[in-house]
Amino acid sequence: MNDQITGTIRLHATPTGMVAVPAVLKDDVEQFHYAPARRAGDFVFLSGIVASNRQSVPMELEAFRNELRKVFTLMEQLLGACQARLDDVVELQMFHVFGNAGLALDKAGQLAAIAEIRDEFFAAPYPACVELAVADLNPEGGLVEIKATAFAPLAPQ
Repeated sequence: MNDQITGTIRLHATPTGMVAVPAVLKDDVEQFHYAPARRAGDFVFLSGIVASNRQSVPMELEAFRNELRKVFTLMEQLLGACQARLDDVVELQMFHVFGNAGLALDKAGQLAAIAEIRDEFFAAPYPACVELAVADLNPEGGLVEIKATAFAPLAPQ
């Protein structure tokens, strides 16, 4: 496969599979030199996608839910570009900035909102998941970063 564009995601062939770069992360990729999604054989690895508050006032619950939906929707699009689905996700890793002044929710409220929105995208049996507290995220205003690993064997060609 040569490099190609699928929708707003550019695919780059690699010796082990492919790298997917969505237009929305192009500048970030050029600055920080990483692959937002990388297929290596039967596995697809998604780099962390950050839900953030770009406003100067604390984000309320519904705005946080919408920001999380954007993150999970981008994950779904990246997986699709790499010939995988959300059902193929075997592990999620979430990095939370609890007590962030940019979010009008306490720790319990933040975790409940994430669980609620995650359930809109993942059905039972759920992927393995770890949730960790961190001091800060990039970009500024980062509230939670979510990364995933999927196992999606390709059909023999």
